[in-house]
Amino acid sequence: MPSPGFEPRVLELSDATKVHIRPIVPEDEPLLIDAVAAMSERSVYFRFFSPLKRLPDALAHRLAVVDYNDRFALVATTHKSSERIVGVARYDRVVGTDVAETAVAVVDEFQRRGLGSALLTILAKVARDHGIKTFTLIVLPENQQMLGMLRKMGWIHHAKLTGGVYEISFDLPDTA
Repeated sequence: MPSPGFEPRVLELSDATKVHIRPIVPEDEPLLIDAVAAMSERSVYFRFFSPLKRLPDALAHRLAVVDYNDRFALVATTHKSSERIVGVARYDRVVGTDVAETAVAVVDEFQRRGLGSALLTILAKVARDHGIKTFTLIVLPENQQMLGMLRKMGWIHHAKLTGGVYEISFDLPDTA
């Protein structure tokens, strides 16, 4: 198991669909490419701030290869017989700090079912276990779904509109 202390689990979404949550592994590169291909142009733009037609191999590699401490990612996958990634939550620690930049992406057909907030909640617990106390993220103002999710979770503590994007930071709950 790549991440000591994290047990893969099954998560039931609001519509009773079940997904598997586990740490990402390097072998997930092709599944990441497929997941981005399954996302709408709008969802890809909200995640990468670029209209990618295909996730470049080098970026897929960078996203799939983590150290499970300073760089960590969880994936939500469908059942094992035809596994595919339907959601990802990740953090990258700012070197030498207890702050990490985070990002969440969910394939469109799995959005609005609680997957994004569940992944972020689980990721926050992993981050706390690794000494991270604050998450930061950059969100486009048009990404009302992400902003709404963060508001609903009560996790927008500081938000500043800078250069056309929201720079958001929040302290991870002690209960994470």
